[in-house]
Amino acid sequence: MSERIDSVMELNEIPLEEIAGDRVVLRPLSKPDVQPLFTLIDESRDFLSEHLPWPDECQSTEYVSAMIESWEMQSQMANGACWGIFEKTPSGEVVAGCIMLGYVQWANRSATVSYWLGKRFCGRGLATEALLLMASEAFAIGINRLELSASVHNPKSAAVARRAGFCEEGICREYERLHGRYEDHIRFALLAKDFC
Repeated sequence: MSERIDSVMELNEIPLEEIAGDRVVLRPLSKPDVQPLFTLIDESRDFLSEHLPWPDECQSTEYVSAMIESWEMQSQMANGACWGIFEKTPSGEVVAGCIMLGYVQWANRSATVSYWLGKRFCGRGLATEALLLMASEAFAIGINRLELSASVHNPKSAAVARRAGFCEEGICREYERLHGRYEDHIRFALLAKDFC
């Protein structure tokens, strides 16, 4: 096991592969996903802006395309990656949101994870399943500790973390400046040894 992890630590790129679950599929985003992803963001803009700083900046498909290219570069440099969260439906896969692995520190074998769903996809357990799939993938490539944070004013995001087995570690005071005000965040973490 340690030999595998040590060899993984020498990765110079995070493998972007499809990760299939029962109701969702995580897969790298590509050009055909740009318009559907922008449409999802646009129809959920007010909902997403409650807790995220970037939706107001995302005003075109060009912005989405540039973000996908940025995530691909992070993956190639092994310091982050992004997968689209696609819901399985009878008529095919539908983009529901995104999940990102970020701030990968290979020396410490740690990373952060963040996620979002469009408004119409919330409340059905899709984010929890996506987070569990992402945790499994992260631990498989040698990450030992995953961290995430959720605003104290975003109990639904915190509930996703708890359902996925993340432990609350405390409050980060004035962690984020959002829409001109400071927000405290709850810090959560999940260790590889605690993942079932």
